[in-house]
Parts: sequence; C-alpha cells; structure tokens
Amino acid sequence: MKKENKNSLAGCVILYNPANSVIKNINSYINYIDILYVVDNSAKGNMGLVDMIDAGKLKIIYISEKENIGIAAALNIAARLAVNDSYDWLLTMDQDSCFFGQEFFSIWKTENQNEGIGLMAASYTNYYDRWQKKYSNHFNEIHFIITSGNIINLKAWERTRGFEDKLFIDEVDHDYCLKLRENKYKILISKNKLMDHEIGEFYDTKNVGLKVNRLLNLHNPVRYYYISRNVLYICRKYFFTDFKFVSARFYYLIKTLAKIILRYPDKTIYLKFFFAGFRDFSLSKYNKYDGR
Repeated sequence: MKKENKNSLAGCVILYNPANSVIKNINSYINYIDILYVVDNSAKGNMGLVDMIDAGKLKIIYISEKENIGIAAALNIAARLAVNDSYDWLLTMDQDSCFFGQEFFSIWKTENQNEGIGLMAASYTNYYDRWQKKYSNHFNEIHFIITSGNIINLKAWERTRGFEDKLFIDEVDHDYCLKLRENKYKILISKNKLMDHEIGEFYDTKNVGLKVNRLLNLHNPVRYYYISRNVLYICRKYFFTDFKFVSARFYYLIKTLAKIILRYPDKTIYLKFFFAGFRDFSLSKYNKYDGR
C-alpha cells in the first residue's frame, strides 16, 4: 500500500493478551491514520477482536507471532512494513493508550516537514520531571519519552538501525531516544496532554498491612528482571556519551531496589527477579527471560 501525500501516516499497535478495552483505544486514532499494523505478541491470536475494530474498513494488517517476541522486535516489524509501504512516519501505540481527539494528528502536520525531528510524542501527563525546552507553539524538545503515542520518523529509524531487539521490554524507549540524540535528531513532546496511558498495576498497600497508606505502581515481578538488566545495559552503553542520563537511570535502579525492600508485598519474589537481571547482565545474556 503506497502513501498518497506528504501527510500520509501509518500506525502500529502491539497487543499482548488484550482486554476488550483495546477496541475503544484503537478507535480513538484509527480514523486519523491510513493503515494500522497490529502486531500480536499473544500466544493465542486475537483476529476476532481485530475484525470487530476493522469492520470492513480494510485499514488493518494483522501480524500474529503466536509468542511474545518483545516490544522492540514487534515495533521493528511494524516499522519495516511501513517503510516497505513507502511511509515516512509511523505512529507507535501500546494497547493501553488512547487519544482524546484529533489534535495530536493536526499539530503533527505542522512540523512533519523537518527531517531533523526523530519523533513527535503526545503528552500523557502534565507533570514530566525531566528536561524540556520550547521548540514551537505546539511542542517542546525533550530528552526522552515512552514509545506509546509517538509518531516516529522512519528515515531516522533506518539510520539508527531501529529498536534494540535484545532488550525485549523496558529501556527500549530510552535506548531509542538516546540513539536519536546521538544522531542529532530532536525528540518533541506536545505541550498539552493529548493522550491517556496506563502504566503498571496499582496495588493498595493497606491490604498487606503496611504502615504506608498509598497506592504502589507495581508490575508483574518478571518485569523487574528486565528493569535491572536493561538499565545496567543502558548505563554501560551510554556511560561516556550521556553520563547525566546514565546517572539518573542508575539512581532510578537503586531507588527501585529500595522500594522493593521497604514497601513491596512478596518482596522475596521481586528481589529474585531483580538480581537475576544483574546476573544476566554480567553474562551478557539478553532477549527473553528463560526462567533460569
């Protein structure tokens, strides 16, 4: 499928055991893109769910891997398809993200002629605790951003050799943003909150008898394997090129360990995976966790 004009836009969403809410999420942006690559990392396919979304629009290409190949590999599959279909820009979405309307796609068109832009991202919060500076009326330049809600420059994707497959999940976004910056591309974030994005699972500490009465943003314990392994990878890879960022990520790693010890339920399980990540980093063992 060939693009028709300079404002043609491909999109992709990565599925993993999706809930029916993914239908609403995809419908929040499918009318603003020309084609949607759905890369399914679930062991069981979800073609029926996709059929409910497409409903004769013929805008969706469904790719089922019948296994979880990781977020990075799935994004690279979609990007290669978009390049082969002659698109210059690709929207990258998580299944848990949705847009509030068409504003992001309208303001993307005001900036997309600048080949020095590596990606443009829709903000999902008004409280970014990271460096920003003004770029235009609609965007600020930012150091890094998550992969969901991005419109990526596919020429930049090719130049930087795409997302790092071996990381599987976690730090994939940071690694890609740092590669963009090394190649002098700008990373932009919308000034207004234009997207809703769900991160982690909230766990009420009152239910486990802890003194701290608050909600913790918890992931599945195996995620902490990827967090520790991949943060260490990032720290080693960019130690000499972006030491300020490396320092911030290492501090994040230490803070995560402290939180597990002091506040997490079932901390023994979380620590097991956390230190397994240290072990495999030292062995240069990457890709999907194999349970050993």
